[in-house]
Amino acid sequence: MINISGYWLRPEDAEKLNVSGMQKEIADQMLAMPSSYSYSTVSELLFELSFRENTIESARALINSGARFATFSKTYGNEAYWRVSPEGALELRYRVSPSNAIKDIFERGSLYAFECATAIVIIFYMALIKTIGGQTFDQHYDRIILYDWHYEKLPIYTDKGNDYLPGDCLYFKNPEFDQERPQWRGENAIYLGHNQYAAHGLGILSAEAIIEKLNKLRKPNAQISAYLMSQVTRVDIPTIFQIIR
Repeated sequence: MINISGYWLRPEDAEKLNVSGMQKEIADQMLAMPSSYSYSTVSELLFELSFRENTIESARALINSGARFATFSKTYGNEAYWRVSPEGALELRYRVSPSNAIKDIFERGSLYAFECATAIVIIFYMALIKTIGGQTFDQHYDRIILYDWHYEKLPIYTDKGNDYLPGDCLYFKNPEFDQERPQWRGENAIYLGHNQYAAHGLGILSAEAIIEKLNKLRKPNAQISAYLMSQVTRVDIPTIFQIIR
């Protein structure tokens, strides 16, 4: 369901939106969801649809960038833009354009390695750059540290449930992971739609294929399969819409 300032959007209303095919597909899924997606204006809804499409594009681009999966201790990046801290964080260098630094990850992926939660934040940053432009992004995100779920003024939240949409981040949990490879205790992935997920370190796969891969990374004699958790992580669009106005 979609609510705009107290008005429930009808399917015939959605048909009138000037959006791309992907955005129309997302809007139709939102209308069919039992959850309510509330906005103050139509512009706010359009911002979310654009952001979600850009998230999907950015997730695919990161998978194809050549950036590698690595644990925090083995993180690395292009030193022209980033300093690697002892903890394995990528810290934006002084007087470097934040948007150009994020774009560099996608353009020179072979110079980077990081773990999957960091990858999700990078994807969300890139989606925002695509949505609002590099100049506006630089004005609001002048200090960036890429480390796990660390983010600057990017309102990310997690809710329980299965009402997820293309552009959301989901989590595959591996409860009996191999203790010698704790990085595979689970996998964050961006849902691309049609049972396709962008999972940093694994690729673009179906849910079943991700679970199969995680099951091969369990401890000896493990009995419990990896599974997709009933939770959704996403960017709070109404909040970010107010931040960048």
